[in-house]
Amino acid sequence: MSALIGAVERHAPDFRVQREQTGIWAIRALTPRASHWMHANFADQCVEKEQLIKTDLGSANALIRKARSSGLVTEYVGPNATSYF
Repeated sequence: MSALIGAVERHAPDFRVQREQTGIWAIRALTPRASHWMHANFADQCVEKEQLIKTDLGSANALIRKARSSGLVTEYVGPNATSYF
């Protein structure tokens, strides 16, 4: 079993990333820990009440990388499958 699969089985995702429309991606905090982390690291981009960031693909990838380095799990909802990082 890979480390990635083992981590997903032990933890629910902290974030969900999903394309909303062409060029616009929504990143939603799903856990209190993710919400706190998102506001601490990306406060200027957060929609406060919704715990949501709407951004381009490059910025979404940057957030996923940074969240992953902090031990947070991201659920990516793609057109054909759901993946976890």
